[in-house]
Amino acid sequence: MNLTLNAHKPTQTPSLFPFFIIWTGQAFSLLGSSLVRFSLIWYMTQSTGSATTLAIATLVSLAPTLLFGPIAGTLVDRWNRRIVLIAADGFIALATAVLAVLFALDAAQVWHIYAIMSIRALGGTFHAPAMLASTTLMAPEKQYTRIAGLNNAFGSAVSIIAPPLGALLIGFLPLQNILAIDVGTALLAIGPLLFIAIPQPERKEPSSTPSVLEDLREGLRFVRDWRGFTMLIAIIMFVNLVFSPAASLTPLLVVNRFKGGALELAWMQTAMSL
Repeated sequence: MNLTLNAHKPTQTPSLFPFFIIWTGQAFSLLGSSLVRFSLIWYMTQSTGSATTLAIATLVSLAPTLLFGPIAGTLVDRWNRRIVLIAADGFIALATAVLAVLFALDAAQVWHIYAIMSIRALGGTFHAPAMLASTTLMAPEKQYTRIAGLNNAFGSAVSIIAPPLGALLIGFLPLQNILAIDVGTALLAIGPLLFIAIPQPERKEPSSTPSVLEDLREGLRFVRDWRGFTMLIAIIMFVNLVFSPAASLTPLLVVNRFKGGALELAWMQTAMSL
């Protein structure tokens, strides 16, 4: 990650209005993605009943972030953030549309879902740092804390609302139609990006621009030298390591142990989010 970002930030005070137009589109996209995630996990639970299948689904969703996450920020710092956001959202929407067609043709297989989940995760790996970096360029610095709180509040709200909404949709719509909803919300996220420019940081002279590897090393040194931050990352890693296996097997617990359905799984996930 390029840690000199703020030093190259435009000097004028930006307006929040363009930022919130983009933010609103991204918020709809986040909701659509959450609906798809719930629906696909429930489909695999119902169609396979296999703990291995659900575990592999979790792994393929995490693998792109583990492999490309460390360099995604350094690459985004070099690329046009608006193009990255459009490409990531479009990439995810196209992959989801392909899966929707497969379901409509009754040709979808579990490995297709694995592939699409991995592609969606890859798009998200580049989308997240691009959106975060764009926030610092589009919003006044004094609003950073409020925007961070808003992002966390909305993310929590989606994790509470999406499971029961997904369960409701599963009861009325075929899976390909739910996937189509996500394609539509992705287009809502792309739309504003076609018309609203995202400021770019001032470019350094090519001769003084560090390589991707040097940027990565700088980021790692930054984390290592900030002891409190390092401890926080270690705690988060431990919590995720313990929680992820339990979370991935929750659908089987609901079905096999409690003889429940999609709605019961939704209420359990909502309870955990609360």
